[in-house]
Amino acid sequence: MIPGLRAALQVEALLLHRSTVLRIAVPALVVLVPCGSFGAVALARSGYGVGAAAVKLAPYATGDPGTTVMVALAQILSVAVLTAGGFATAWAFGQPFTDGTAGASFGLTVPRTTIALARCLVILASLAAVVLAATLVGLALAALAGAALATAPPSTPPGLGQATVTALTAGMLGIGLALPFAWVATVTRSAFGTVGVLIAVIAATQVIVLLGAGSWFPYAASSLWTGMGGAEAAAAVGLPQLALAAAVGPIAVVAVVHAWRRLTDV
Repeated sequence: MIPGLRAALQVEALLLHRSTVLRIAVPALVVLVPCGSFGAVALARSGYGVGAAAVKLAPYATGDPGTTVMVALAQILSVAVLTAGGFATAWAFGQPFTDGTAGASFGLTVPRTTIALARCLVILASLAAVVLAATLVGLALAALAGAALATAPPSTPPGLGQATVTALTAGMLGIGLALPFAWVATVTRSAFGTVGVLIAVIAATQVIVLLGAGSWFPYAASSLWTGMGGAEAAAAVGLPQLALAAAVGPIAVVAVVHAWRRLTDV
């Protein structure tokens, strides 16, 4: 085992789980996102949606209600996990520079590279647990939607399993896509600066999608794959594009560890 990794994991887990960022992100992702997915489907089928809202909710107005809830969940998770994960990494890696505690890492027996690796792994594990919990809550609400909104007797439609896997995969991809902001926080030594970069990336993603290159841009590929841009855009995203998006996380971890190895003055 890497020297000191177990101790570093325990300390980083304690710090993250006590953070305000995680206390906000957990209920938002586990409760609000699934409830929002259920609400979108219910509103789409209620007939009360008008104007622009009706147009946006139109894809949720047909098909099996439970499956549609999970489709909506996948689309929302693909963005929500990236945003929450970006804030979490910005805080975890940027705040120590802001409050001056990063300098203490030079006096520890545990190498700085081990601390950086442990911090990345804790963020990964914590957000993965949150995504899994959100998916399970979504499944419960999908069952409720199937019983309350279906026009036929409740059953398990063949598309529900695929929609569930899509939601889970989109959430996990979002975690990996958030990890580069740990490198940004290390380089800029600023949590607020990292949040600014996160917002800029999200804005740039919209422009890239409008230009038609979204399928090969990792920050757009996962959302397009869930159907957020329509069926045609989803069909343009295949295994190569998803593999490229999945590679972002491991590359980011290597970059973060390397950046922490090169720290000379905090």
